[in-house]
Formats: sequence, structure tokens, C-alpha cells
Amino acid sequence: ICNPHSPDGWYWIQNRRDGTVSRRLCFIRGHPHCGNGTWMRIGHFDLNRGVGCPSNLNTFTYNNKQYCRRSVEGVCSSVYFDSLGNEIKEVCGMIEAYQWISPDAFYASSSQTIDGPYMDGISITHGSPRQHIWSYAVGLQENSRQDHNYHKCPCSSNGSAAASPPNFVGEDYYCDTGNPTATWDLLVYPDRLWDSSGASCVSGSTCCDNPDQPWFRKKLKTPSTD
Repeated sequence: ICNPHSPDGWYWIQNRRDGTVSRRLCFIRGHPHCGNGTWMRIGHFDLNRGVGCPSNLNTFTYNNKQYCRRSVEGVCSSVYFDSLGNEIKEVCGMIEAYQWISPDAFYASSSQTIDGPYMDGISITHGSPRQHIWSYAVGLQENSRQDHNYHKCPCSSNGSAAASPPNFVGEDYYCDTGNPTATWDLLVYPDRLWDSSGASCVSGSTCCDNPDQPWFRKKLKTPSTD
């Protein structure tokens, strides 16, 4: 995609589908979290830098801070990031998010398919039909009553009763909670998710064991342009 002898920075990249060009950030000589090789950023938004939520997501404000959330309840809201027709062999990325009220991780989903809401969280996929890349799940709480253990992360303490991820997810997921209590409230919990710290990092939990969180890196089984 980029000249391997050029410095990291912004480049005009040609869309292999229609010949148009788009400005993309390229890491020519590797990335501190993604490793060696050339990496092209295909998706990024940061509300802290004045960049609004992508289409199909709603912006809401809580305690004077803006967040993105799905635009409809009970189903998924999809956001598409374009690779410009370039072949993708490996994907690396991260998500910063916070818990809103009472998510249930992989419990009581109305769907166990990749096209449905198989968890409470964020699903990263590619291709058509969809192929799973990574899941960021959010559990109800860490310090829960026994009857709430089903709603917890599978990696949490007493997580043996928690619902397991679908087979297509496998081990390619992170799960965390921002709620350290045994109840829940109508609020955004201030503990940032999937950062190997906070409510999930207690004895008996393995949710914080991966020091790379929130970053993931995965080689695709088959190279893709979508």
C-alpha cells in the first residue's frame, strides 16, 4: 500500500475499486501495538478531538461528556470502514468505551448468529457473509449476587455460571465490566473498559490477564478487501 522506505504519516491512497483517492494514516515501519510491517488506518473516531459519531450511531451526553451508542434498541447498529479495496491479511485495533446501565455480556441474547445481537458490546467483523474478527463484551458487574452470575463475563470471578460466547467467537474476545457493586444504576460507569484495570481485576478473575488490552491483533483466515 505504502512505500516501505517512506516515513510514517498521512498518504493519499488509491481506491482499487473505483480509482478515487482518500487520505489515510500509514505506519510504514510498524506500529507500537500492532507490530512490524506496514499498517493503514481504515477506521478511527475520537469524540475528545471533536470528531462526531459515525453514521448509524447516536451521540448522547452524560455529565457533560459525549458518547456514541447504537441508534436502535434490541438490535445492532453497524458502522462500515472502507479498506479502499486493498487486501487485508491482518487486523489490529482498539476501542475505548464505558458501561451504560446493565449489559449482560453473552447472556440471554436473542441471537447466536454473527448477524444478530449475540452479546452486549461491540463486534468487529469483515466480509459478506460476515466473518468474526474480535468481540468486546460488557458484563453486568463483578461483585454480583449469585442469581446475577449468568450476566457476568465468562472470565470473571464465579464466571463459571456465565453464558459462554458463541462458537464463532472462540477465544477472540475481551470482556469487562465497569460496575464494582452488587447492584446497578441508570448511569455511565466511569471505569474505562478493557484496559486491564478496574472492577474486573480481582482475585479469581482472568479478565485482566492480557496486558495488551484494549488492543487486539488477528490474522485473517482468508485475506479480505471488506
